[in-house]
Amino acid sequence: MIQVIGCTPEFDLLPLRAVRAVREADTVVLQSAKAACAQGILEENKNALTLDDLYEQAEDFDALFQKGVQRICEAQKSGTVAFCVVGDLFDNGFVRELVAVGADIEYVAGGYAESAALSAAAGQMDIGGYAVMGARELDALGVDTSKTVVLKGVENALVAEHVKCVLSDYYTEDAQALLYANGKPKWIKFYDIDRIDAWGEGGLIVLPPQPLRGKERYGLYDLVRIMQVLRGENGCPWDAEQTHKSLRQYILEEAYETVDAVDADDMFALYDELGDVFLQVVFQSEVGRQCGEFDIDDVATSVCAKMINRHPHIFGDATADTANEVFLNWEAIKRQEKQNKDFVSVLRDVPRSMGAMMRAYKLQKKAAGIGFDWKDAKGAMEKVREELLEWEAEVDAGDTDRMEAEAGDLLFSIINVLRLLKTNPEVALNRTCEKFIARMEDMEKTACTGLYDLSTDELNNLWDEAKKIIP
Repeated sequence: MIQVIGCTPEFDLLPLRAVRAVREADTVVLQSAKAACAQGILEENKNALTLDDLYEQAEDFDALFQKGVQRICEAQKSGTVAFCVVGDLFDNGFVRELVAVGADIEYVAGGYAESAALSAAAGQMDIGGYAVMGARELDALGVDTSKTVVLKGVENALVAEHVKCVLSDYYTEDAQALLYANGKPKWIKFYDIDRIDAWGEGGLIVLPPQPLRGKERYGLYDLVRIMQVLRGENGCPWDAEQTHKSLRQYILEEAYETVDAVDADDMFALYDELGDVFLQVVFQSEVGRQCGEFDIDDVATSVCAKMINRHPHIFGDATADTANEVFLNWEAIKRQEKQNKDFVSVLRDVPRSMGAMMRAYKLQKKAAGIGFDWKDAKGAMEKVREELLEWEAEVDAGDTDRMEAEAGDLLFSIINVLRLLKTNPEVALNRTCEKFIARMEDMEKTACTGLYDLSTDELNNLWDEAKKIIP
């Protein structure tokens, strides 16, 4: 038997059970004799050895852990071993290696209630990774259910009920949880965690890690973990070969599909499409992490810092009482962040990949922000008429290059009018596209035989009829 003991900052903090295990062991193995409580342990049991010398001899950590475990198992041949671990009892390389080789181990708690609870749970629960959280501050968004979760501060049935309500979507009713209260462990079902009669001075609840497959509800951490699995060893070949550039098209596609869901007022489709957009964020972040460029936390850090910095009226001392004042502050802070030295650099920041129509719309809004704008839509409409005449002249002249240039001016002017009328050109044009499809659908139904073999006059007649039905 190898008893694994978590060392405490001071020997006096080591619980009696751990001291007794040290005292009664045939051999004590210290991960390091430099540990704060090592001297006290050596006073309890003189038959001790350490692993300190292996740190200098081993080529890497894998070799270190393997050689350490060999030494521990060799000592076990002479009887029971008390292995005193430095740091986290359940995130220790030597302990992981002991588990991997199938060693007969027993966890003995260190000087903390969380360690005691985890030690009691280790026999029936995989403690590969864990998170300790306060039960009162529990928020499902911050819980990584792929790990063992230790909830401390469960003082009464009311707090336990809060835990149950927050996490009921993530754990089944029959999931086995460990209640550690009054110094004693007790296995209970998740459904019963708020049905305990005597809490004493309060306790902890240890919840098991949840497998990815078959969960009824997933959290943000789950998506990150799934992406790591897909791009990891023995993962999906397609996911593994993707790059930032190969994924670029999907970001645009998913964004457009999300807008379609908003326009259709379809909430089911909306959250589904938002999930697809979020997948692209996580996917790109995992590619970045594996390439050593950035990870999902860098992405979150960037946007959180940006939102705090651009809302000084909320997180700072600035004032902004209207939406327009907020917008002006936002633009000014954005220019500072991007270190725009002049207005042209602000315009250059509007991406070409946005699409010509939306790019024109954004450029015009930027220009309006410095006062370069029409007084009203009426003046802008006169510009449309002027550009239309210039375009017609180039069409008549037959100069295709000039015709293209004037066509761009005409479209730019029309977008300007729409902007001044507070009409989004993308929405307006998409609306017409949908209307066009609907009219063509009506034409095809009316024709019965299809549209491919009809003459131009027949198609025009059907179009006129469709316009009456779909104005």
